[in-house]
Amino acid sequence: MTSVSAAGHEHHERLETMLDTLPAFADMLDEQPRPARLEERFRMIVRSMSGTLVPHIERVEETVYPELDRLMQSRHSMTQMRGEHDDIKGLVERLDTFGEAIKADALGPAGTVGLRRVLYRLYALLKVHLAEEEEYLRVLEHNLSPDEQAELVGRLEHAVAEPL
Repeated sequence: MTSVSAAGHEHHERLETMLDTLPAFADMLDEQPRPARLEERFRMIVRSMSGTLVPHIERVEETVYPELDRLMQSRHSMTQMRGEHDDIKGLVERLDTFGEAIKADALGPAGTVGLRRVLYRLYALLKVHLAEEEEYLRVLEHNLSPDEQAELVGRLEHAVAEPL
């Protein structure tokens, strides 16, 4: 049986692999002329964020957070973490708005600064958020029976199995 902590950690590692590409992509924005692969890398990042990260967020809110609210009797409400999820989703939406400018090679100085800000905000927020989620997964592991963990892991399985 896979523990909740191990299953969550596995998925977080996969998310972090994708997340760790953001600073390198931000550095590409300074290269002149812009690299031919810039648009392709941008689309890959947006696809990963929209197709993997956002579904992960939604699944965690449906499965993990209600269980944590129950265990902690809402004393340590997951409201802050849900708020961070909203911030992350907003940044992913904002990221996507730069696509047309990148495609047309018309990002310009202001667009470059704006895109870089979104990339670094996503990176910083997600690094801290994933670390916090790891701590909450330990709470689940220490307070749920093996059968309860197995059930929760089963409900999370879809999100963990999403390709990156």
